[in-house]
Amino acid sequence: MNLLRPMQTADIDAVVDLIDGHDEDDAEDARAGFTGSDGIDDYFVLEIDGRVIGVTGFRTPPACEQTHWLSWTYVHEEYVNKGHGRRMLGDMLQHLKDLGGRKVFVKVSDYAEIDESGDRVETYAAALHLYKSMGFAVELTHKDYYDAGEAMIVLGLRLQDGGAGFKDADFGDATFSDLGSAPLLQARPVQFNAVFEIAETDGAFSFGWSDEGKKMFSVEDVELGLQEVKKRDGRAVFLSFPSDYKDIDERLFAAGFRNSGVLDDYFEDGIHEQHYTYNFPQELLLGHE
Repeated sequence: MNLLRPMQTADIDAVVDLIDGHDEDDAEDARAGFTGSDGIDDYFVLEIDGRVIGVTGFRTPPACEQTHWLSWTYVHEEYVNKGHGRRMLGDMLQHLKDLGGRKVFVKVSDYAEIDESGDRVETYAAALHLYKSMGFAVELTHKDYYDAGEAMIVLGLRLQDGGAGFKDADFGDATFSDLGSAPLLQARPVQFNAVFEIAETDGAFSFGWSDEGKKMFSVEDVELGLQEVKKRDGRAVFLSFPSDYKDIDERLFAAGFRNSGVLDDYFEDGIHEQHYTYNFPQELLLGHE
């Protein structure tokens, strides 16, 4: 990697400072991650004349075949629009490809602020444009994810040749459980084991789950989880499962969830990550306050 060097503990303050120039909350979350269990492994910094002016890194989710997520990719505000971000990202992607990476994802927010002239300015518009210009494509948009009115946009990029063969087909509103051409669905005894608020969000929750039990969760189990989220003043629940898991759709749909999108070839080629969303009706939220 020509431009980047591995991040060191001594770089944390400089990295947090440059992130803070873009988003104060992100800076706080980044420091917590760097000094906590996440650490600084697989993070890199861009240094010019002895000054750290960029950071990028990646995380590798479990149970996946060479799938990675870009993490904390920023250029200091004094050095934006000078090509540093493009070169830094290009080096990062080449590094992942050299490691055998198959697919890489990145998430951005559509958060916007009103400037002094009254215009709406999207904070991450430039980042979104950069990712798209380097081959990333939007695969999933979760509306009202980080907060009411603030969506999460997930983009994906294939690093190696190959694919599932059918992944580019237009499935319309069908789910993978409906597709005869989809991978063979497997009966997995999925059981929920936790309810938690998603990090970096305000009121978005998810359920922890395991597939090592003896029976599949019921509609009643889902409803119990939703009741717990409501007690905690949650406004939405986001879940995801491998696309080859059997009997997931019918139980979630019966409890009021909807199919909200898919990340192609997430676990391996042909095995995608299917996403589901439940939004609490506004009148119920108001009645709970």
